[in-house]
Amino acid sequence: MPDTEGNESAASSDDAGATARLGLEHLTGRGRPADPSRGIALIEQAAEAGDPEAAWLAATIAASGFWRARNWDIAFDRLQHAAELGSGAARSSLAVLAAGPAGSPSELEDWAALRGAIDLDDWLSPPAGSTVREAPRIRTIEAFVSPAVCDWLVDRARRRLARATIYDSATGGTTEDARRTNSQCDLDIEISGVLTFVLRARIAAATGRPDRAMEVPKVLHYAPGQTFADHYDWLDPDEPAYLLELAQRGQRAETFLIYLNADFEGGETHFPEIGYSYRGGKGDAILFSNVDGNGRPDAATRHAGLPPTAGEKWLFSQWIREYPA
Repeated sequence: MPDTEGNESAASSDDAGATARLGLEHLTGRGRPADPSRGIALIEQAAEAGDPEAAWLAATIAASGFWRARNWDIAFDRLQHAAELGSGAARSSLAVLAAGPAGSPSELEDWAALRGAIDLDDWLSPPAGSTVREAPRIRTIEAFVSPAVCDWLVDRARRRLARATIYDSATGGTTEDARRTNSQCDLDIEISGVLTFVLRARIAAATGRPDRAMEVPKVLHYAPGQTFADHYDWLDPDEPAYLLELAQRGQRAETFLIYLNADFEGGETHFPEIGYSYRGGKGDAILFSNVDGNGRPDAATRHAGLPPTAGEKWLFSQWIREYPA
């Protein structure tokens, strides 16, 4: 459990790190009742006091648009500030953002120059891709992001993996299940960073769906033999446990996957009902609809994450709902 009393005491004594941690607790509701306004104020206070992780969080908050209107300029400026304060995650992500969605980061450590090199229009202009089939609708996009983006996401997730879960139809929550043996990392507000929100905006541009309709993205990891057996991504509207969630956010209408590496064997995304398998190269993406033309769950979208037979498989997974949050 977080040392909430210690954080309160240290924050009042101008300990910037403790102030940042207290702000995160208020922001997320972990360890104390959620109070986002106070959380953001504390995080920004700690950033101004020179705490690099607080500056990283302040940049992420500005990019997210969750609690305030999104402001990319503020997000990039704060990311530069975090890099100048010594945040390794800020420095690496700033270099990737400056390189663009298809470029390779330079070794330049001029953080102001890197911030000035970010071309947001380039990030928000994804390639069109190819339609594989119309029903169910499947589209693939080669080179959706650069290898550098892939490497950054894998590095961000590698030390934060936990057993992957599935929805629990009995409770409406999540649970571990023998049908899913891989691991995952949720890219929540603490972990995601500005680069993840730029990536989500790129996905929004590719799909025509607002990123506020997207769930928390995940990085998925499959060791040899690990799998996610045949399943649907849509939520069963006949299950009472899902009724409130479906009313609030709608159906999980689309799935967007990015292959983050290619040095493995096997590991296809397999659709047994239609006899189609996809294995992307590093940075390639697949988008598929989980519902039919009338918005109803489509049984033809049953699919599996097949196990790699050699090497590790890494994916970025983004589910997209009908309604914005």
